[in-house]
Amino acid sequence: MKQNNRGIVMAIVVVVIAILILSYYGFSIRSTVESPVTQNNFSYVWGGVVYTWDTYLKAPAAYIWNIFVNDIWNPSLADIRKINNGQTPSIEYKGPALPNAPSSQ
Repeated sequence: MKQNNRGIVMAIVVVVIAILILSYYGFSIRSTVESPVTQNNFSYVWGGVVYTWDTYLKAPAAYIWNIFVNDIWNPSLADIRKINNGQTPSIEYKGPALPNAPSSQ
């Protein structure tokens, strides 16, 4: 079994054991989640998350996403399609020119 699969299985086992322990002590997850106090708390926190996203994070995330899609994703897909069709990819290096290695004479 791969290490990643063992981690997932271990997480599932831990969650099941935690639910069994909570059940043994009479703790009802459903009544806690459906509680008006819990619903109110989640609503308050979610409102803060939405406010933070809309006010501070949405514009920079969209900017970074557009850079990724336009400068990395789309050119990579185009080159992969060219390679699949037996063509030479059109990889363009837009950075500064690299210096030549010194000659050893």
